[in-house]
Order: sequence, then C-alpha cells, then structure tokens
Amino acid sequence: MSGVFDKLVGSINKGVATVGTGSKAMIEKSRIKTIIRNLENERKNLAELLGMKVYEKYAKSEENFDDESMKNFILEIKNRLSRIDEQQAELKRIDDEMGQITNTREEPYVDTGNTCACGHAIPQGAKFCVKCGNSL
Repeated sequence: MSGVFDKLVGSINKGVATVGTGSKAMIEKSRIKTIIRNLENERKNLAELLGMKVYEKYAKSEENFDDESMKNFILEIKNRLSRIDEQQAELKRIDDEMGQITNTREEPYVDTGNTCACGHAIPQGAKFCVKCGNSL
C-alpha cells in the first residue's frame, strides 16, 4: 500500500516541480519579450531620427552630408538589432530547456466521429469524456 502512496507523492512532486519551473520560465520569457519590445521601439525611434536628419540635409540642399553624425545613428540601430537577436536566442534557449524538463509532447487531437452520452466528441484513445467524465 505504501508503494502506491509513494508513487502518488512522487507524481505530485514532479507535477509541482514542473509547474514551478514553467512559471519561472513564463516570467523570464515575459521579461525578455519586454526587453525586445523596448529595443525595437528604441531602434524605430533612432531610425526615425536618422530619417529626419537625412531629410533636413536634403531639404536644405546641402551636397555634403556629415557622414560621422549619420554613422552614430546607424551604429546604434545595428546595436539594437544585435541585442534583439540576443534576446530572441535567449527565448529559444528557455523554450528548448522547458521542452527538455517537461518532456511534453502533445498528441494530436483525432476526432473519431463518436460522441459521449452528453453529446461531446470523443477523441481517439480517450477512456473518459473530457466534458462530463463518463467512462467510455
């Protein structure tokens, strides 16, 4: 009898650990997505400022552009793009790590065409109705 309880406790502990790890990963992913969004906004603002500088030079009909001032904007835009790539790689790493920890593989839903007494569709391999819980 204690073996059954040990298995149950082990399953519960594994589930709690998986949920805890999943929660931490979701928070970390959310933080990284916020960083990416902020970097993208900064890049857009820099690109807009660069465009305005080019336009102002063009509007004044100046033939010689000050390449050094433009270079700084371009370098900052490249910097933001590089940082966005780093953050996206971090997101992928977290997703890969979570996939290894949870080792979840969702089985595709296959409609068998059968329905439960309650009228809910029964997926392939189901032993209980997901809506009412009736044994199939």
